[in-house]
Order: sequence, then structure tokens, then C-alpha cells
Amino acid sequence: MKKKILLAVLTVGMMSGEAFPIWAYTPVAYDVEVPQEFKVPFAEGKEGYFENGLVTGFGSAVTFKGYNENGEMEFYAVTDRGPNADAPQYSADGNVTDAKIFPCPEFTPSIAILTIKDEGAVVTSVIELKDEQGNNITGLPLEPGQVGSTNETALDMEMNNIGFDSNGLDTEGIAVDKDGNFWVCDEYGPFIAKFDSEGTLLEKYAPGDGLPEILENRIPNRGFEGLTITPSGKILASVQSVLDVNGETSKTACFTRIVELDPETKETKMYAYPVEISKYKSAKDCKIGDIYSIDDNTLLVIEQGTLSDGSMSNVICKVDLTDATDITDVAYNDKTLEYVESAEELDINFIKAEKLVDLREQGWTAEKAEGICMAGDDIVVINDNDFGIVTKVEDEENPDADIMDYVYDSASGKYFLDEKEASVKISLEENTEPAQLWILKEK
Repeated sequence: MKKKILLAVLTVGMMSGEAFPIWAYTPVAYDVEVPQEFKVPFAEGKEGYFENGLVTGFGSAVTFKGYNENGEMEFYAVTDRGPNADAPQYSADGNVTDAKIFPCPEFTPSIAILTIKDEGAVVTSVIELKDEQGNNITGLPLEPGQVGSTNETALDMEMNNIGFDSNGLDTEGIAVDKDGNFWVCDEYGPFIAKFDSEGTLLEKYAPGDGLPEILENRIPNRGFEGLTITPSGKILASVQSVLDVNGETSKTACFTRIVELDPETKETKMYAYPVEISKYKSAKDCKIGDIYSIDDNTLLVIEQGTLSDGSMSNVICKVDLTDATDITDVAYNDKTLEYVESAEELDINFIKAEKLVDLREQGWTAEKAEGICMAGDDIVVINDNDFGIVTKVEDEENPDADIMDYVYDSASGKYFLDEKEASVKISLEENTEPAQLWILKEK
């Protein structure tokens, strides 16, 4: 079915004695439907194998657009950097790097309008993102040494190095300001970017260039994951995971950062979102999926990750910034606060976060919830299907080997596993997890 009313009812009462309204919801799930004209052409597609291209993943973030002339709800939804899949490590000129397969390297990160219809959340138009000169950007990684580089190599299906894009973006959160401009955040830099209504870049903020330099210590590919605009016009962006300062704090830091940017004064602040380390397998396993501003001090936050027992958690939290400390200039024994493993040792006010909805208890099955917003009194959540692809590894001698255990030697064109030549075939197969938009409708 394209539309499914789930049987569960979400009931939320008063929290910590605060006058937060009692909300009761019935979740309604819509499959995200991508018409053929908006799918990604795939050069290696053939009958029975992605013959119609790849299903574009408009699930990295969502925000409410309004109602169209037919009274149908519409949303803006954004892709990430494009089709990519896990790859073997890549060896060239004596250097070994992590790598990703980009089967459609010319893909342009894009914003879609999703229209809620009986058949699902249907993509009805697409805005491609462009640089200041009007050229389409790509989602290819940035060159090593550049701010935002992940030091990973982009490969095609034949394991050829396809290079970098100095303007590449791995887009995630999305919001629209009062003038109709799009604000998106990015996992590479992390960056915050402002685009006009046609998708042309107007402004870009980077660590050390408009954003606090400490953000350069994001874990690769875990920069900004969520973005929202407050009623007063402030831009808030959430780092997906704890920072890994000097490669030393990813497993022990007790908070991740939410950044506030004033687009008028260009001033920034940072707040500490608490990470309950004992709850997760590691501090870095706590991930922020997205954020949404209810008012200037109250947010909805998707918190998710692999728990210490190996299970997956996806919850929506209500977050209060009222008393949170601006930690921009705060240190601990001359070190950044990420070096402190216990929240009790820090003389700061953390963001207050309380669980509002457990999505798993309501029937959510996707690994990640990547976008959240509100439409009136309804909460809206979306997931990303990663363009419907995953890496397929065929190795009869090593059936349990992971793709990233292999090393591809570019000089010889051979694969190696544990320094021994391996006979392995690497291809793509379908990721059957559906992309869905959930509307948690108030009763």
C-alpha cells in the first residue's frame, strides 16, 4: 500500500511539570513515490538490473511548504550527496584511503516538492542546487587538505578514481526563511549554505570562515545533520555525532554541539546536547537525525543510534535551550570540553532533552529517521532509502568478509584481503527498505 494508517496511538503528557501540551497522534505512513522523470540515470542499468535508473532519495530532511490549490499538503525534501555505496579501501602511490563508489558521479544534490496524494508522497517537481555562477554542484568529496575533506576517494563501478569537487556538498537539513530562501546544512565541512528559491548559492559558512573552527573536528561524514530556523530568524544546525578532537574524543565525549548562527550579525553560539554514553555502544553511536524549531527555545530533535545491547533506537526528543550555556569560549583545564567524559565534571548548563516519542514502539522499521518538521499540530518524519542501493560482495573463499576489509590496488587492478590476493566481485544490489514520510496526526 502507498498509504497506511498505523494502529498505534502516540500519547504524550506533561513533562517535568512543564506546560507542554498533551499530544495524541495517529501515525499515517506514505511511501515516497518518485516518477520516472525524476529518477537518476544509471549507465550500467539493464533489463532486470536498475533498468529504470536509481530511485532518487529525497529523504535527508523535510520541511512543510503549505497547501496547494487542490488543498493537498506539500513539503520540501532534500537529497544527500547522491548515490554512493561502500567500497574497498583504495591503494595508490603507496597511500591507502577509505573510498566510496559513486555510480552516478554527475548527480546534483536537489530539493523536491513532495505532494501528499492518495498514492503516496509524490515528487512533483525538483530544484537542482547550483554554485554562485549557476553551475550544478555535485556530491563528490572535497580534495584532501580542503576544509571539509573526508580524505576518502571517489570511485566508479570499475574502481577508477573519479576525482573531487571543490564545491561538493553532502546536503542534509533544510529550512526556508521569510524571504523564500533555502538554508541547508552539510555533512562534509560541516557547512551551512543559503540558496535562493531557484537553488543558486548565495552564502556559504564553513569552520573558520563564519562558523567556529572547532567544528573541523567532526567525525568524517558526520558534520551537520539537522538544520532549522527559529521564529526570530536564527539558524540552528546540529552536529550529527560528538566531535573527535585530535582523533581522541569520539568514544568518550559526553555531548554533541548545536550551533546558532545569526544571519544578520553573523554572530554564532554553541550549545551542548547531552549524550548518555552508557546507553550506546560508544559515544559516537549517538546520532542526531534532524532538528525542528517550535519556538526560539524549544526544538524537536531526532536522537538515534545503536544501543549498548545492539538494538537500534529512534526517538523524538523535546529540547529546551532556555538555560543552556553558550560554550563557544568555555574550556576545561585548557582543553576543549570534549575531553571530559563525565557531564558532572563540567560547570555548564546542558541543553535539556526529554523523550517525547519512541518511533520504534510505534512501528518504525527504517534504520534512520533523517528529517523532522511540523505541519500545524502534526509531527512529520521522513527516512532516506539511500537511492535504493547497497554494495554486493561475492567472494566464495571469504563469504563473511566485509567490503571495507578489502584493499583495491590501483596499479595492479587486484583486490587484497589480509594482504593476500582475493578473487572478489563487487556490484550493486537493491536496498529494499522503502522511503516513507510519516505524518503523526494529532487526534
